[in-house]
Order: sequence, then structure tokens, then C-alpha cells
Amino acid sequence: MRCPPEGVPAYTGRIRAPEVSSALDVRFWITSPGQASRVVREARRGAEDCARQPRSHYSGSDLADFDRWGWHGVQAAAKEEEFIKDSDPDIMSTIVAARGGLLAEVSWRAMDPRALPLSQETAAASVLAAVGGDPGSPAPAGASPRSALSVMAAALPAPSTYGKNMKSWQTFDPEQDTVCPSAGFDQNVYGGAPTIRRRLAGEVSIRTDVLLLPDEQAAEQARTRPLSWGDWVNCETEDKSHVRGSHLVRPFTAGPWTGEIETFVIRRRDPSSRPAHHLVANVSVAVRHGTTMVYLRWQGPAGTDRTAALRRGRAALTRTLALLPAAG
Repeated sequence: MRCPPEGVPAYTGRIRAPEVSSALDVRFWITSPGQASRVVREARRGAEDCARQPRSHYSGSDLADFDRWGWHGVQAAAKEEEFIKDSDPDIMSTIVAARGGLLAEVSWRAMDPRALPLSQETAAASVLAAVGGDPGSPAPAGASPRSALSVMAAALPAPSTYGKNMKSWQTFDPEQDTVCPSAGFDQNVYGGAPTIRRRLAGEVSIRTDVLLLPDEQAAEQARTRPLSWGDWVNCETEDKSHVRGSHLVRPFTAGPWTGEIETFVIRRRDPSSRPAHHLVANVSVAVRHGTTMVYLRWQGPAGTDRTAALRRGRAALTRTLALLPAAG
């Protein structure tokens, strides 16, 4: 899904089922019925575009409606051409569907060519059969305003609080992020926990992740991972490099939230500007209170005074934490 909802209660997990050889990756969001329907329409358009103009390593795209158990959406499959000779192709299948304010994405890989026709029952569809309540009853209108995640989502500051022209990250080039890619972290660390996720970019860029964990041990394990995921400080490219001596990780407390704060500066190459290199300040906090874990990251221009820039980032994240209810 190219543009999932942000700043709303969500859940990500991986399910094993005997009917398929690989795991099912599932994602659920609780949003408004209107937004859920819009995301399904966007997913359909994206699948249709891929069917008309297949990507270089996918072909044989198949597309069908999905209407079962009160869920309405689209299911698509594409055959990967980059496979070993004399072996079966890798087939990527996805269902994106909505039921009222519930939005779901279920995806899986299969090595069985018979999985390409989508008229057959799939194990992934059975996941949706178990979620969303009684199909004969009215569809859910959205999250309960009294739920812990809903209260937390409502407390997030308005995007304009952080600076000018702040918009959803999805409307910007991923190159806005000056940290080395952390896809593995995103995919593996937060699975199985109710989550709120938001990405903003504009005058600065902001990443927000809130997790509700089952116990304090799990919350502490989740809290320590964002600041130590890989040795990305040494992950340098021609276009960006770490400013030596700028990386620090220290204890951090803001009201009831306790954890660590990480600061560093990146030197980024931009041939279109003068000077051709500029500095980007990065401030991250990973904190928790009870079973609630929060990870915030601020990135902004350092200019000629990187200490002042890091101070601005710390202040922005501290103000955000002051708004979040310390439940759990």
C-alpha cells in the first residue's frame, strides 16, 4: 500500500497458516469510513497501473474485486520474473479492503503458479473473516474515542506546530530522511503491537511512533531498539556522511517519560545549492512510561550553529512528549 493512513490506531503482525508456504503479513488501521474507502480506491488504481505497465521484475499482474464478510476492496497478484531457471516463479499477492472505519492489508508470497488466479479461496481471506465483527451488523464507524490509542492519537500536535509547510511524509521524496534506511527496523521491531505512526516533512521532518506493549519488559525492549538498529552512523554514501564526533546517546527524562536521547549531524551533498554541502541536525528520543513506548525523531537544517539546531530539535520533541498522556 503506497499511502496508508497516518496518526491513527494501527496493528501490524505476521501470521503463519498451513494453507500457504510463506507467512501472511497483515496490517490493520482504525480510521474514518471515508478515509478507508479512499485508500482502497488508491490501491485499486495502483494495481491497475501496475497491470498496464508492469514493473521490470514483475509480470502477469492479476486483479479482482474482494467482497466477503462485510469487507469490500481489491485483491491483486503479480508474478516475479527474476527467479532461478527451472524453478517456479515467486508470486506476490495482496488484499486491500475496508469495512466501515476498518482498513486492512494482507499480503503473502507463494511459489505455486496456481496461486495466480484470484477466484480461489485464499488463506489470507480467512484472516479478514475473523476481523471486523458480525458482517450482518453495521460496519465499525471508527475507533472508540475512549481507547488508549485514540486518546494518544488525538493528543498529537498539529503538523504546523513543528514549522512551515508541514505535510504528510508521503507527499515528499523519501530522500527527506537523512538517516540511513531503516526498513528492517520498521518491519521487524513493531510487529504485533498496537501502534500510531506519523511522518511529517516540510521546514523540518518529524517521525512519530507510539506503541502499546503487553508488559513493561516488552516496552523496554522496543524502546532500546530504535537508537541501536544497525551501525547506521558508519553507513555513508557519496551524498551524505556523518559529521565525526557529533554522535551522542544520553539518558533523557521529560515528565513521566524516561529513556534516551540521541543527537548527531549529517553532512549532505546538494549540487543544486550553494554551498554544495549543508548540515542536517538529527535529534531522536526513545522513551517509555509503563507499557507505552514513544519514539520521536526531528531532522532540521543545522546552518552555521549545529548546537543551536540540536537544541531546537530537543525542545520540539520535549513539547510533543508534554502533550502525550502517560497511560499504561
